Amino acid sequence: MRSWVLPVASFRTGLGRETARMTYTPHRIERLYFSSAAPTSLLERMEELAAAADGWINVLPKPDDDRAIRTSLGFLALLGGGASGLTMWTWIPRDQSRRDRLTTRLGISHVKRCRAATIVPPVPLGWRVEQDHPRRGLVLAVPPEEAHAAVATWALRATEALSARPVIAWRADVYLPARPSRAHSS
Repeated sequence: MRSWVLPVASFRTGLGRETARMTYTPHRIERLYFSSAAPTSLLERMEELAAAADGWINVLPKPDDDRAIRTSLGFLALLGGGASGLTMWTWIPRDQSRRDRLTTRLGISHVKRCRAATIVPPVPLGWRVEQDHPRRGLVLAVPPEEAHAAVATWALRATEALSARPVIAWRADVYLPARPSRAHSS
């Protein structure tokens, strides 16, 4: 695995030293295929990422030509939403090391050009809608104690409701933890 050193700033401090540098280690990506009836592999990866408090999962309906669809959102996706032309949801586990990330995040990008809340199943009690925008999609804050199966089931149903075509199977791109899992480290 490669790691890059990114300069935090490219100027020198008044003390004649360069500013601090940070190390970035890219995430490895694992691709999974599953059905709505049997999302076991997805739930196992959600557990792994939650234990590590790192990584994320992008889930979309399995397209006919799997190689043509990228799940990484580029800059233009921020402006237009639904960059892949398909509905996709992203799950990000909570990060216990950062105060501002005490909840799990669930986001759905879509191409319906309307507020997702008018189409998806009702948002479960305790979940908070942080954004529901026709172009930028739906973002939810999910309590960290919520069962992964409940989150995945709701997200799959919501994605089916927002998809232009019937969903037969699913593809998940799992961005594995860049740092070792807290559950496995001693």
